[in-house]
Amino acid sequence: MIGLCFSRDAAQPMAPGLGERFAAALSIGHGGPAVAAEARGAVLVSRPGNGHLAPTGNPSHLPPACVPDGSPVLFTGRIDNRAEIAAALGAPAVPAFDDAALYAAAYGAWGDGCDLKLIGNYAAVIWHPDRRVARLACSPFRAPPLHVWHDGRRAVVASTAGAIFACGVERRVDEQKIADSLYLNYGEAERGWFADVARFPAGSHGLLSCDGLTLRPYWAIADVAPVRLKRDEDYVEAADALFRQATKATLAGFSRPAISLSGGFDSQAVAVYALAELSKDATLLGLTRVPEPGWDGVDAPGDFGDESAHVRALAAMHDRLNPEFIDAAGLGFDHRLDEMFLMAGVAPRNAMNIFWIHELNDRARSRGCDVILGGDSGNLTFSFSGMGALPTLLRRGAWRRLAREITLGREPGRSWFGTFARQAVRPQLPRSVQAMLGRLKGTVPADPFDTWCPLNPGWAREMDVAARARQMGVDVYYCPIPSTAQARRIAPTGGAFEGGDVQQGLDLMHGIPKRDPTGWRPLVEFCAAIPDDQYVKDGVSRRLARRLLAGKLPDMVLRERRRGEQAADWPIRLGRQRKALIAEIDRLSADPAMAARIDFPRLRAALVAWDGTRPPPGSPRAATLVAAVPRALTTARFIRFVEGHHDG
Repeated sequence: MIGLCFSRDAAQPMAPGLGERFAAALSIGHGGPAVAAEARGAVLVSRPGNGHLAPTGNPSHLPPACVPDGSPVLFTGRIDNRAEIAAALGAPAVPAFDDAALYAAAYGAWGDGCDLKLIGNYAAVIWHPDRRVARLACSPFRAPPLHVWHDGRRAVVASTAGAIFACGVERRVDEQKIADSLYLNYGEAERGWFADVARFPAGSHGLLSCDGLTLRPYWAIADVAPVRLKRDEDYVEAADALFRQATKATLAGFSRPAISLSGGFDSQAVAVYALAELSKDATLLGLTRVPEPGWDGVDAPGDFGDESAHVRALAAMHDRLNPEFIDAAGLGFDHRLDEMFLMAGVAPRNAMNIFWIHELNDRARSRGCDVILGGDSGNLTFSFSGMGALPTLLRRGAWRRLAREITLGREPGRSWFGTFARQAVRPQLPRSVQAMLGRLKGTVPADPFDTWCPLNPGWAREMDVAARARQMGVDVYYCPIPSTAQARRIAPTGGAFEGGDVQQGLDLMHGIPKRDPTGWRPLVEFCAAIPDDQYVKDGVSRRLARRLLAGKLPDMVLRERRRGEQAADWPIRLGRQRKALIAEIDRLSADPAMAARIDFPRLRAALVAWDGTRPPPGSPRAATLVAAVPRALTTARFIRFVEGHHDG
């Protein structure tokens, strides 16, 4: 957690008490107090473990980490390849806590190029007091959040938006963000949740002055150079080696990990590689979400709600994996929601999935664990499905290969030509045509505003949400994708840009970090660089993962084609709150501004007409209840929280 507030004039004193307020705002949650240093019209704040300011009591004391010209460095996060960087710099070993000093040395040696040499998850600020400018950098792919504000006289950058408001900046929601988020458009990386407060994107450099922010991306997954190896099996061996390195780097400094474990490839792979990295007498706590008792046991088409059998099968293969199952009984989507607003500064996209993550963190802490592992980036990396590979074959005229893939990969009961049209031709069509075809076949909703989207249609038109989504490449109908490159390029628009704030909020709330080896940059880049046939060949999808994990994961997991449904028991949880939610909608409807944003009459009608049983999967009522109602009320509560109303 870091922060910098500075004025245009070095001689201008900062407002009385600003340093204390700024530091207090960055001291929320777990992690110890932040320390402020004030000098030359600027306040610098950091928490211990972030290349922190020495708490000497001297208000002019600057951070110990400085670049060669004496400019101080603020750093939050971690550097994974410390030994490699220190050796390349010819430097002695840097103290384990002081990644800021290592970053300063790397920047002194390589300038902006340091951020492609460093591997980790971090954000860094270098303050140049003579020039009255701050150089900002966030690591590629994933990074801790940085929020930025300026008004011509002052500028602030901080790990949380809340710290910016502690500097006297007015706190107001960004109405466009509210509208876009309710339309599931998270494609504008720089747009945060507050008016005039920007979010600094991962993989970018920037210069911040009182007059504004200049931004320059320095890394993009689309720019990764292709990798071609001699033998087919070389790709599996290379992925295996990188996965091992990623797991080793992820576990560095931790001794008692837990893992958020599902029935899918990604987290199960992380569990297996973590067990191989741990000492032979160490165990791994596996924490798995299961439905609440009383769940009706109904699975939506293509999904399964209870993943415990898949986890037990993995534990039967690996006796040092100790599974525990979390049903989060009695909790609903609003569990600890105000805390999440405070710590993360966002309205969580999927509140129906957040409550059990709180329970998972609490369970891990109660068992004495010091880190939670996950495989959140696996679908974009080693277990990528290969979506978009067949349309690419069609465009390239690779007819023989395409014919073979369709012949071997088509689903039972589907014709060859039907599969060809659906998987190879349809993804090439304009999305509007694809959506029309989907509506005709009943595979996509006729209108988002009748199903999962809670926006008032009039306000949606006023905020231009549909056109903005199209401009950003966000497809709310989830049409087939025409290339693997596009599949990777648009992945962050599904909500990944929110991940830094959400995860930081969870860390602050629970005091236990989460780490994901599947998002380790060398593994990410390798998986983006290899040919499509490593993911789809001879009718087999997710081919790299299936070969990599053969013999490591149970056959029932490797053969599984369904997806785990995390909110399978939503009728129980939402049904318990039904009357209270109707009353809340009635109160919110009396607020003209809130009623203009959200279609409360439709949501209320759906709750009133609902008898508490599960509607048919995929029906408009099911989508309204499980998606639109919780998302609308989460967002409405966030707005009222920002406005200072804490009445729930």
